[in-house]
Amino acid sequence: MNTAPVLIDVHKLEKSFHLHTQGDVTLTVLRGLDFRVTAGECVVLSGPSGAGKSTLLRCLYGNYLARSGQILVRHDGTMIDIATAHHRTILDVRRRTLGYVSQFLRVVPRVTTLNVVAEPLVHTGTPVESARAKAAGLLTRLGIPERLWHVAPQTFSGGEQQRVNIARGFAVDYPVLLLDEPTSALDPENRQRVAGLIEDAKNRGAAVVGIFHDHDFGSMVGTRWFDVQPIAKAAA
Repeated sequence: MNTAPVLIDVHKLEKSFHLHTQGDVTLTVLRGLDFRVTAGECVVLSGPSGAGKSTLLRCLYGNYLARSGQILVRHDGTMIDIATAHHRTILDVRRRTLGYVSQFLRVVPRVTTLNVVAEPLVHTGTPVESARAKAAGLLTRLGIPERLWHVAPQTFSGGEQQRVNIARGFAVDYPVLLLDEPTSALDPENRQRVAGLIEDAKNRGAAVVGIFHDHDFGSMVGTRWFDVQPIAKAAA
């Protein structure tokens, strides 16, 4: 019996998109979805393309507004409903509890790689030098050479940018981590490095939810799978 605390608890989640430019069609992506993740788990989302896996992650993060249902995330010992919370509350949850790593690095131009990775820690109140020290450790672990740390990452290769993005996402020890295909541009050696970061997160009690294009990678890091099935989507 799993006695670990529940960090994500989703009840009857529904998400639809109203397409005003396409004849006012309503596209329903998620309906009646129930989903729970406990501390120390890595739940891998599976299902065909278009089933709503990325939509689910964006709902969990509060980027998409749910049409109905609850998205409860444990924050400071209290379950916060991301579906109805004030935007300031959601920003606080993101700053200290809820991390999100996508495939793509989106940062302010001309900021150095070291500061890009350190920034989330600085926003939590960590002293700048301590934040940079942790950033340096993550960049080293992910194979980003020190000569690139003081260069803005916009000129890096796709794989290097993705590793910088992963380092940034793991800079804070978030209790909840959402991973949207973070290893899509990485070779096997670098995927192994990312797997080590995920294992560390699980071992410290984080709840991880991930989409991984590589089934073998998902099997390596996942504790269980959650199948997101497509539904009949279009209604006039």
